[in-house]
Amino acid sequence: MKKVIVGMLALIMCLGLASCGKSSENAPNMAEVVEKAKTEGANWSVDEWKEAFKQMMLAVKPMMLEMSELMKSIEEPEGKEVDPAKVAEVMTKVQEVQKKYPDFEKLMNEFEEAAKATENGKKVIEDEEWGKSVAKELGLPEDL
Repeated sequence: MKKVIVGMLALIMCLGLASCGKSSENAPNMAEVVEKAKTEGANWSVDEWKEAFKQMMLAVKPMMLEMSELMKSIEEPEGKEVDPAKVAEVMTKVQEVQKKYPDFEKLMNEFEEAAKATENGKKVIEDEEWGKSVAKELGLPEDL
């Protein structure tokens, strides 16, 4: 689970983002999930924390799919150099994605801190197999 969350953060940070609070129409509101985790998380069971993590993944799914597609667009076959013009174009698109999700990093950090502050939250963070299975279930990119 931790690797999934860290992978999400690393992908965004590597691209120079500081970004994402909004979510798509069907996705949960990230800020609301974080606020609930901060105020009620101390009393949550492992299953309640798992549901909160799942809600966070659903909230970031649209952004992660966009970022994954952008990264794929600059991939080159092994041995071939990446085209600097493509990289520049992708970075412009990354900035557009960043504008859509302005509070992502802040909210992810707050959520992780809330989870780490509880025994049950820590158990979910450490459950990497569960995290991978939920990411797969939700259709999140495998390269996270």
